[in-house]
Amino acid sequence: MKKAVFIRDLKPHQAVHDTFLVRRQARRTGRNGSAYLDIELQDATGVLAAKLWDCGDTPPDFDADDFVLASGTVEAHRGSLQLLLETIHHTPATDADLRDYLPASERNREEMYAALLARAGRMTPGPLRRLVESVLGDPAIATAYKLAPAATAYHHAYLSGLLEHVLSLTGLADRVTGHYPSLDRDLVLAGIVLHDLGKVQELSFARGFRYSTRGQLLGHIAIGLEMVWEKMNAIPEFPAGLKDRVAHMILAHHGRLEFGSPKEPMFPEALLVHYLDDLDSKLEAMRAQYATDGDRPGEWTARNAALGRELLKK
Repeated sequence: MKKAVFIRDLKPHQAVHDTFLVRRQARRTGRNGSAYLDIELQDATGVLAAKLWDCGDTPPDFDADDFVLASGTVEAHRGSLQLLLETIHHTPATDADLRDYLPASERNREEMYAALLARAGRMTPGPLRRLVESVLGDPAIATAYKLAPAATAYHHAYLSGLLEHVLSLTGLADRVTGHYPSLDRDLVLAGIVLHDLGKVQELSFARGFRYSTRGQLLGHIAIGLEMVWEKMNAIPEFPAGLKDRVAHMILAHHGRLEFGSPKEPMFPEALLVHYLDDLDSKLEAMRAQYATDGDRPGEWTARNAALGRELLKK
């Protein structure tokens, strides 16, 4: 199932017959009393509103996160494009390439993961290195770690976004710990690699980016702590005090209680993990906003949801 056209390339009056991923769908009633389907379609390049008028009483054969084959005509509507549908049906997705339908990192995930493994291999031999390598070397974790987004919307919200974020943080950590030699570089690196580990279970990314049931109930901090604690317990004679410091970095990486951290950073390495995480995520949120609003008239972007403000254009 290979896509022929992408949303970013669509033009008014263009005929479309192609596959999309359903972001949401709802049955509504128009002003004239007739029923229609109000749908959001997506691919790797964007989101497109679509409508199927006079859809009758038969429910559609698709739902959110399903692949569909849609036929219709693109039209301009209130300053945006929408697809006026003629037909839309569920289609099998056995050979679908998710990179055609979901935003993804521009970097190769296997190369990024190899770089992260290589950096872990340069840690000082000892329990921290064994912990990081046991996590990254776990096949089930590795598969998810390579694909997971870092968030559903706010930053690095694309396939392999978590991996790209963590790899960026390792570079920052090496620079900052070089400037502050009193810091334990291996402890910081362990905190960087492990702080968001729970997102591989918190987020569902097999189709759209959503929270899993477990993710909604527990959150990535609790899930990540559980995963890391299990790995630490499997390492013979892992120092108890070191277990607590690793756990604290996971619990404190959001920095403040009101931001979801059960604890606030209480030693320098934990503080650094928090601030580097915060810096990288916010700079990426700005980069993405500038990319989205590059053609927007005026000196300011639209309001950035993650930062709660408009951004001055370069």
